[in-house]
Amino acid sequence: MAAAVFLVAELLACGIVKGQPNGTPHLGEVPLGLDLFIPVPDDNPMTPAKIALGRKLFTERLLSRDLSLSCSSCHDPQRAFTDGKPVAVGVFGRRGTRSAPTLINRGYGTSFFWDGRTSSLEKQVVQPILDPKEMDMTLEEVVARLLTARDYPQLFQAAFGRQVNAEDLGRALASYVRTILSGNSAYDRL
Repeated sequence: MAAAVFLVAELLACGIVKGQPNGTPHLGEVPLGLDLFIPVPDDNPMTPAKIALGRKLFTERLLSRDLSLSCSSCHDPQRAFTDGKPVAVGVFGRRGTRSAPTLINRGYGTSFFWDGRTSSLEKQVVQPILDPKEMDMTLEEVVARLLTARDYPQLFQAAFGRQVNAEDLGRALASYVRTILSGNSAYDRL
């Protein structure tokens, strides 16, 4: 059997994922080779509504200055959640200094970016939005765009019980990234 990317969102929809009392999801069936528990902060328990919102935001071009890029532009699911380029290319053709790392299994991470400068996925996921070489936005501008965009006010309300805000943007994106899992490789089956 080939290795594949599994989305916990799909497991949630099928009722395979069961929440634990502390809010950490227990994955009843995850790909062979992965831990059954994904570390989730107490202030951001995974829910189907957050994951769905994060998945939608992941492909949203409103998050970039010139409306040309989304998270999935550099973390393409068809390319193992990277872009296959030696260095990332941001808005207006601006070139970064490093390649876009894969997001597969990053939900298990405890430090983020190539240099480990960020300690939570919730903080990491908004940094490319802010970076002038990547999406070149401020969180205030992104929130303003999302507040006036179709569907987002209702989706944030459904996921968090409040209006669009920067912290919940990070929480939704992080929730989705935690669902990008891959395992069951030849090595896992040894």
